[in-house]
Amino acid sequence: MTYLAENKFANKTALISGGASGIGLATAKRLIAGGATVWITDIQDELGERVAEEIGATYVHLDVVNEEEWISVVELIASQGQGLHYVMNNAGIAANGNLETETVDGFMKTININLLGVFLGCKVCAPLMQVSGGGAIVNVSSIYGMVSSPKVLAYSASKGGVRAMTKSMALDLAERETGIRVNSIHPGFADTPLVENAIAELEPEEGEQFSAAIAERAKLGLADPDQIAAAAVFLFSDDSSFMTGSELVVDGGYTAG
Repeated sequence: MTYLAENKFANKTALISGGASGIGLATAKRLIAGGATVWITDIQDELGERVAEEIGATYVHLDVVNEEEWISVVELIASQGQGLHYVMNNAGIAANGNLETETVDGFMKTININLLGVFLGCKVCAPLMQVSGGGAIVNVSSIYGMVSSPKVLAYSASKGGVRAMTKSMALDLAERETGIRVNSIHPGFADTPLVENAIAELEPEEGEQFSAAIAERAKLGLADPDQIAAAAVFLFSDDSSFMTGSELVVDGGYTAG
């Protein structure tokens, strides 16, 4: 058996939302190394265009809460005659707030980006994936979709929704014999802009306590984005061909005890 073949993803096309940095960018690099054609989307246009040129991807602006923009991106990919085989719904925001401090506007913003954005990505991409012969969708949830913390109310709600929605979609797409697998990945804390921004929003003392808690519970420390990307790429590969509706936790031991 051959592992990590150079052309493992040859003749495959992938679309990654939130692909300009962090886990999305690391995943794009791995897929390209495996021979895939990769499209990355983001709202950080200058950064997205620069990194796409650096890694050999194609960048397109996409606000994941906008259905029309999703449709335009998928139509653009279809117009290239490449098909679409892999989708990573990775775009998201971190949000701090508890039952007392969270606002309706803040709650809905988090739900719209982190949950509605994933729904739209799956809904709009699935038809092209099916006519392309099927493939795999990886929805990025979080350990906070499985466990929680007092001050991540909206974030936990959104990521728990991604976890449950992934299972429903997996069953639906399997029953309709689309050839599309859907799984969720649940990262712990990684060295990404999202985690950096979440800590920066806290008061200095709270930020120090938060960082200390990560160090104590995540026995393997803070993840490099590539460590999370490796797990995501596994879910795209044929090595995970018997997995759908599954949740893959990659958290350095955070949820183990």
